[in-house]
Amino acid sequence: MNTSQFSTAATSAIDAFDSTARTLIDSYRDGGERLGDALAQRWNAALKESAPQLKPEVRKNAAHAQKVVAGYYSKGLQLSASGAEVAVNTMVQVATVAVGRAAALAEAAAQRKAA
Repeated sequence: MNTSQFSTAATSAIDAFDSTARTLIDSYRDGGERLGDALAQRWNAALKESAPQLKPEVRKNAAHAQKVVAGYYSKGLQLSASGAEVAVNTMVQVATVAVGRAAALAEAAAQRKAA
């Protein structure tokens, strides 16, 4: 395998990793949002069912607690997905630079050998 073939294959593998990782991050984010929505619906249904047995202040506090927890969950989900995107971006950039440098070094070594 010559330098050009290696560089092309490595770049193709990096691109495949990048695409797959982004798809997984998007799926994680979408699944997390669906889970949050499902939990909110369950919470609201349980609160509605038990509402006649609760004092108005308790209902108000329970509804507020659900909103606060849902907000933290949503922020945590977005933060973790964004962190994963940063990690993928960094790995792709580093790998791309490494392939370029390795190709340049191999080319220089081949030229020295030929001379």
